[in-house]
Amino acid sequence: MMKRPLLRADKKPRPGKASKASLATLFARYFIIAMAAELAIIIGFAFMLGKLYQNSDSENARRMLDGPASLLVQELQRLPVAAREQALPQLTRHFSYPVKLITTLPPDLDPESRQNFASGKTYLDFDNNLLYIPLPDDKRMLLLGPLDATPNSNDSGWITEDIEVLLLWIVFTGSTLGLLMYFYLRPMWRDLVSVRDAAELFANGDFHVRTPQAHSRLFAPLSTALNSMAARLERLLEMHQAMSHAVAHEIRTPIARLRFGLTMLEEEDNEDERRRYSDGMERDMQELEELITASMEYAKLNRGEAILQREQVDLYEWFDDLIDLVQPLKPAGISLTMDCARGEAAFDRKLIYVASRNLLLNAFKYAQHQVHLIVERQGNMLEIQVDDDGHGIPEADRERIFEPFRRLDRSRDRATGGYGLGLSYVRLIAEHHGGSAFAGASPLGGARLTLRIALS
Repeated sequence: MMKRPLLRADKKPRPGKASKASLATLFARYFIIAMAAELAIIIGFAFMLGKLYQNSDSENARRMLDGPASLLVQELQRLPVAAREQALPQLTRHFSYPVKLITTLPPDLDPESRQNFASGKTYLDFDNNLLYIPLPDDKRMLLLGPLDATPNSNDSGWITEDIEVLLLWIVFTGSTLGLLMYFYLRPMWRDLVSVRDAAELFANGDFHVRTPQAHSRLFAPLSTALNSMAARLERLLEMHQAMSHAVAHEIRTPIARLRFGLTMLEEEDNEDERRRYSDGMERDMQELEELITASMEYAKLNRGEAILQREQVDLYEWFDDLIDLVQPLKPAGISLTMDCARGEAAFDRKLIYVASRNLLLNAFKYAQHQVHLIVERQGNMLEIQVDDDGHGIPEADRERIFEPFRRLDRSRDRATGGYGLGLSYVRLIAEHHGGSAFAGASPLGGARLTLRIALS
């Protein structure tokens, strides 16, 4: 007996170390990429804003500094030109940035700014935080700045306060977002690992495996679909194996008779006996052909390859013709009656003919005196019932008779017993029509076999 694997719907698999490591690696990779992208977006956005508002910010800053600059110029103009250099430290002792007298403007100053400066306007070098102030009565000029410089500054080179704030903000938001993402993705990852492990077992031919119930809504439909597929594959595989074993078993008898007949044919000199063995071998060949044809038709319908060809028919006329067609197959001494509803219905005429004929032939085998066919509509369903007055079917066997190659009466020979595919074929046809087939007790005292199909 095949041992069932541990990965079942009622047992949750534990992700191994490889799965956890894979999750950590995958998460770290995409988290670093996401943080790098976030940093690039923030820096790019800040750079764009700086460029957009650079001119307006520069003009506003220059206007704010015009007041202190005018006061400083007034104080210097009260002093002789020669004494201004010495008096400047005393005048700017309360300034938080350097102030000195210079003689030349920056060489890269544009012509418009030089012209404005020559007309008496201050010039603010916004990039370097330097303010140039003209002195009307002096060839020299005042230079204020860098304006953001502070005494005894402890700034560590390129790491400014703005960059520190940005780095702290990225670390805080990144860690918070990372934790949220990790705990959000972890159940999805575990579900994905479970589905992957189950798929690998499926690929190795183990169709008993089932994935556990998914923890995330994203993979719940996938898990359900995978389990449904596995159940269907398992059922089809079991049925295929049962069919293969059953066909192999059924084929042995005619092959053994053929071998016996061939041996006897070679040894027999009497022409009549040789003809009798030859006829028997012909019957065995025909039996083999019928068995193979029946098995192929059953397998084709079981795979769902048969396409329904629904046609509108008059119920009474159609089943009345069916009765006429099976009359020659009815044993002597058995009466066949029908009670059929009036009206029309749409179904596959070929398949329903096969199913109804199989039900009637099955009843002919076991009936003692009477077989009764009942056809009636119940809403959108059509119900076909066949009653006989035989010995009936034990309740424990009423499902087994629909299994392929199942014959409850082993005492019957092949002439009356068939291959055991008739009723299983009936159930497949019913399911193909969106219905069912089942057995029960008949009011006549024997068995009632029912075929129920959907009409649309």
